[in-house]
Amino acid sequence: MKTFTYTIQDEVGIHARPAGLLAKKAKEFQSTITMEKGGKSVNLTKLMAV
Repeated sequence: MKTFTYTIQDEVGIHARPAGLLAKKAKEFQSTITMEKGGKSVNLTKLMAV
């Protein structure tokens, strides 16, 4: 299994438009892609969770 870790540097986090693009791209893969903050993890394909 491959893993990739990236830290978002912006203090306010990720905005709606880029989050939508990430969710759309994540749906193209069969992999499970998650995003985590403060110990809480969400599936990246669920835009409202992001």
